[in-house]
Amino acid sequence: MLSLKKGDNKSKEEKIVDHIRSLSIDMINEASSGHPGIALGAAPILYTLYAHHLNFSINQPKWINRDRFILSGGHGSALLYATLFFAGFDITLEDLKQFRKIDSITPGHPEYGVTPGVDMSTGPLGQGVATSVGMAMAEEFLASTFNTKKEEIFNYYTYVLCGEGDLMEGVSYEALSLAGTLKLHKLIVLYDANNITLDGNLDLTFQENVSERMASFGFNVLPMVNGDDLNAIDKAIAKAKTSLDKPSFIPIKTTIGKYSKWQGTNKVHGTLLEQEDITSMKEKLEIRDIPFSVSNEAVMDMRECIHQRGLDEKYQKWLTMYENLEEKTKKLLDSIQDYDASFEVDELYMDGKEENMTSLREVSHKMLNAIAKSSPFFLGGASDVASSTKTYLNDLGDFSRSNYQGKNIWFGVREHAMGAILNGLALSGLAPFGSTYLAFSDYLKPALRLAAMMELPITYVFTHDSISVGADGPTHQAVEQLASLRAIPNVEVFRPADANEVIGVYQAILAKKNSPSVIVLSRNDVPVQKTTSIPLVANGAYVVRPEERNLSGVIIATGEEVNLAIQVANRLVEKGIDLRVVSMVSIERFLNQSKEYQEEILPVATKTIVIEAASSYSWYRFVYDDKYLITQDHFGYSGTKDEVLAKCGFDFESVLAKVEKLFK
Repeated sequence: MLSLKKGDNKSKEEKIVDHIRSLSIDMINEASSGHPGIALGAAPILYTLYAHHLNFSINQPKWINRDRFILSGGHGSALLYATLFFAGFDITLEDLKQFRKIDSITPGHPEYGVTPGVDMSTGPLGQGVATSVGMAMAEEFLASTFNTKKEEIFNYYTYVLCGEGDLMEGVSYEALSLAGTLKLHKLIVLYDANNITLDGNLDLTFQENVSERMASFGFNVLPMVNGDDLNAIDKAIAKAKTSLDKPSFIPIKTTIGKYSKWQGTNKVHGTLLEQEDITSMKEKLEIRDIPFSVSNEAVMDMRECIHQRGLDEKYQKWLTMYENLEEKTKKLLDSIQDYDASFEVDELYMDGKEENMTSLREVSHKMLNAIAKSSPFFLGGASDVASSTKTYLNDLGDFSRSNYQGKNIWFGVREHAMGAILNGLALSGLAPFGSTYLAFSDYLKPALRLAAMMELPITYVFTHDSISVGADGPTHQAVEQLASLRAIPNVEVFRPADANEVIGVYQAILAKKNSPSVIVLSRNDVPVQKTTSIPLVANGAYVVRPEERNLSGVIIATGEEVNLAIQVANRLVEKGIDLRVVSMVSIERFLNQSKEYQEEILPVATKTIVIEAASSYSWYRFVYDDKYLITQDHFGYSGTKDEVLAKCGFDFESVLAKVEKLFK
């Protein structure tokens, strides 16, 4: 077999690219769904990246020093899977034939943890671009933290392939602006410029000069590359890797649906090719018109090309260095590779005096600092509200272009980018947190949703949690956000009632590693109850005020409303109404407890009331009639805290009257 070197034997390289194209189309045709346009147009880009540049280990796909690649336009998954197969990852032709079928490792869009070689779940456009910024930040942080003059443990690039649709999504520009500011020079953006979107020509919706915009962000912008010229693509990527102070942006002019009769039009974006068109295409590519007919020579040529780059030797050299490290360092690196950034932290306890008014944000601040000082992996920040959400890590430095070891990330007013960047940090083995006001959590929910799908251990600290925000008015008063967050699968939402429960929430989060966690905090000082329990928070719900004699009913409450519920119960017992008060810190946690425990806390056939200054939609499983829901189902008002609570019926006298009426 003739050896393959960069720029040599171009016809052999073109043959590989064409087989990747053909195989992608066979997958889409077999599945009767998919996106042939990107598969035919962008195949030269992926081939060049995997054959000549991307550093990885076939035998250890989770190698912590591998280069990362994100296909931000996840609709091009068939192209990615075909390329991974050619590169030698543990994907078979049979797997490719199961494209988009149930329980296959080749799903409709790339899914992290399902397909070997896939570094992120993508599909929602823009998310991959923004997450790649988080991965590049993680590389700089890890290199600054672990590298020494003798050992270069971390030194990898992050590549992302995106298209015009990705850059139409605002989250991309939010994150890329920050990438330029931070001078993340190991981030390389490959821009598939085909001037077509699903619905039509690009000029209908998108006319800006992307290269000029990227340059204004502080990117190293290369000249437009011909997407059919493998040598030019190769040289552009090589040039980008020489940048030492800027991330790089490579615009590549491609033809969507190359070789199809609909090439260059939106008709080939997400529509199946007709059999006649496939036959014609394969004839042009000189490939047999038999589904999944793959040249073994082409496969072996690409794998030999990769082998000649010495990737096995690079991995073995790194592994030898790793074996000679101190055991403590090796253990830390193992936890990154296993995506287990869990750790222990010294416990903090409050004194439990009911008259001790405490800011939950301040308690959270103490916990965040204790955790960050205990773990090398814990870092994060806020969307320009750290001083208000109390999430700044004292004495741990700011992550910046002059200090990549800092643990405080300044995201700016970029909630959506913050969410996606947190995903990139977590996908790199770190344990990040992010913070904003609860009402503004809406901006980052698409990224949080992906974090839940990928089972990433991210902590979100959302403050200013209800109408009790007061004078800032309904734009800042969260009403529907708790219900929408609780509706996301695999997300645990915690709304602690006092300082003890805040500590219990953080301890519960530290004990797990496979899902995002949301902490929702009041902006107001609240009393520390004598009966709240740090360890019982892990159960999701527990009794904070037991009935005195004969149980009349149960009040479920969360957050600030727990103190209100206890006050109401104490007053009503004087009138012969004996109520139990349950603090429901996390509905998800409680529902995961045994049936016996659930019925112990909430006895069957017992009248139950819910008090929460937020949407009622979370609570219908616990009550049988709307009248037992004392909730907030309309927007709030601007006024003092007490004025707003009174107008919305959440002052003590109003709630007391409602509850008493229900038990008369």
